[in-house]
Amino acid sequence: MKNALLKLTFCLVFLISSAGIAQALNKKSLTSELGKTEGISLDAKQKSSFDKANNDLVTGLFDLDKKKLPQADRDSKIDGLFDKRDKSLSSSLGADKYTDVKKKTDKNIKQLKRKVKLAKLVL
Repeated sequence: MKNALLKLTFCLVFLISSAGIAQALNKKSLTSELGKTEGISLDAKQKSSFDKANNDLVTGLFDLDKKKLPQADRDSKIDGLFDKRDKSLSSSLGADKYTDVKKKTDKNIKQLKRKVKLAKLVL
């Protein structure tokens, strides 16, 4: 019984802390996290395309959040928005530069996607 209560307590603490971290996502912090290129230099045109793809993603996420969809539908639409960003970056940056950026930012993007799925986005 003591072990069950301890495990339940840890689960509740984890869920509360995850939700608390995820709820801190707003438009500015989300855009900032997406804008990190992890040391990959982009010229002005590439940087503009990178910023546009990120802004389109953020706008799509906030529009999606207003729709009040069931969690499974919301998660699949979030995945679709991130895939759309990847396609946009691939075409605008070129295959080589996109591959470099993806290698450096993939871990951060996966964590961010997980946070977005848990979060209620706020302006």
